[in-house]
Amino acid sequence: MYPSADDTAVRLAFRSLSRLVLRRPRDAAAHAARLRVALQMPGAEPAQGALADWLVACPDAPLAQRRETLAALRARLGSALAQAFAVHVEGRRLPPANPLATRWSVLAAASLDVPPRALRGNSDDSRLLAAAALRAWRQGDMAAQQAFLDHCRVCHDTLAFLLARREILRNGLPLPAAWQATQHAMQPRQAHPHRPAA
Repeated sequence: MYPSADDTAVRLAFRSLSRLVLRRPRDAAAHAARLRVALQMPGAEPAQGALADWLVACPDAPLAQRRETLAALRARLGSALAQAFAVHVEGRRLPPANPLATRWSVLAAASLDVPPRALRGNSDDSRLLAAAALRAWRQGDMAAQQAFLDHCRVCHDTLAFLLARREILRNGLPLPAAWQATQHAMQPRQAHPHRPAA
């Protein structure tokens, strides 16, 4: 499915504002405009990336402004992410390399202090993949289901797998064999204590 003209225009506006904040990182008005455009894009990641950039570039913005900005983004970010940002909104500086930056950030860089799955993809992608896998499951498309399961195993995308699995089980149907095998493969290996000989 191709993006609509409106989607393309919003992405172009976001890119243009990203270039502007790269040239003028302390331009609060440019950051504010970029955050407004980010809210017109799907998912939380563009807004998260733009907010991380603003907090890194403008750590001395007035506290009331920082709080107001976070409040405007809270519904898009979700409670856990908003809480993670709140620590930095309230005073602790966000370092240039941090786990809150995303691929949409241009001033902040994602640190390696993030789960392995997040280095390979993001939660928005996981949700889209889970939705596509559910469509494949409903249509009996085994090839698409297997491609999804392979992705989950290779990339350790537990979020995508658990979202899709939950919907299948919610329908009261047993988990297909290939899905059960993937679930087993993705479970963390537990060390079994060595039993002394009797």
